[in-house]
Amino acid sequence: DIAFLQETHRNALESQKLKRDWVGVVYISSFDGKSRGVAILIKKNIPFTEIKVLKGEEDCAIMLLLEIMSQKMLLVNIYAPVEGDPTFFHQLNSRLQQFNDIPIIMGGDFNEVLDLQLDRSIKAKPHVSGTNRAIHTLISDFNLVDVWRAVNPRIRDYTFSSHRHNSYSRIDLFLISRSLIGDIFVADIEIRTILDHAPISFTYSGILGLEKSRNWHLNVSRLRLPEVQSLVKEAISDFYKCNPKEDSDSRLLWDTLEAVLRGKLFSYATKHKKERLQKAIELEQEIKDKELALKYLKYEFNKLMSQKVEFALFRVRQSYFEAGEKASKLLAYHLRKLTTSNTIRLIKNDSNRQMVTNKDI
Repeated sequence: DIAFLQETHRNALESQKLKRDWVGVVYISSFDGKSRGVAILIKKNIPFTEIKVLKGEEDCAIMLLLEIMSQKMLLVNIYAPVEGDPTFFHQLNSRLQQFNDIPIIMGGDFNEVLDLQLDRSIKAKPHVSGTNRAIHTLISDFNLVDVWRAVNPRIRDYTFSSHRHNSYSRIDLFLISRSLIGDIFVADIEIRTILDHAPISFTYSGILGLEKSRNWHLNVSRLRLPEVQSLVKEAISDFYKCNPKEDSDSRLLWDTLEAVLRGKLFSYATKHKKERLQKAIELEQEIKDKELALKYLKYEFNKLMSQKVEFALFRVRQSYFEAGEKASKLLAYHLRKLTTSNTIRLIKNDSNRQMVTNKDI
């Protein structure tokens, strides 16, 4: 129903390309059309009233104050600096002060983990950065909750894959007001397919039950499928067996046949949609299983390489202690040097002639 996008790489004009399919309204904050940029997309059939729109510096944040189903709510979409910047979150904290009594849904790429132990795949010595402290201050000041962690308190899962550091982390978050947490009944980290970030989602029951279109439209392209053509022919044949043309009004007959065909095609479309959804679920589960297996294989490979490096270092140290700078080696070196320095290479005879051969010398 509502989507938060980061790194849109679009200016205000190009943002209209996002207004397609299910999207009814687009709110975007773009820096230069080539970098940064965040956007909030709202579904067509959601009845809401826009109250106020605020954009952050360098277009790394956008705030939308709206009223939906008689409830005021502040939507905040952010893209925090990659290198970490506590000032960004301090400024965000200051700007949010004017909405102190309004429920907040804040999401985006924070470029920082909340839990230094659970939200990283690499176990390292915890170091609380200034950015981490600034985020926790923001959470404390506005009584926010990490919605995914609230639903999954001890699970390790990640939203970002760093190929450079060969690690995973959970830096994409949804922080919501504690007053809204009772209406949350599911929160998921979705499948990461093309990008290095995985989308995250949650369902807030406070805006469920919105009116949806019940109009069914025939997908004309399905009529090209041989199985659909056979279905339609069989339905028409069975219909006329039970309803002879000569015994019925032609208009009534056509309207009845149309209803029968609509029912047959609707049933086929529903069955086909369920099969596709089931296939998609199975593929998503397979991808999750293989991603988990890949993480384990990478861990085992890194462990094996670490053991190999440790053994190589051990051999280097052993070789040094066994055949390093011993006294015998040092003495032999000095003897060779002394022999070389005592060698006579040239002399002069009584007639002042230079003698260079060993025989003459």
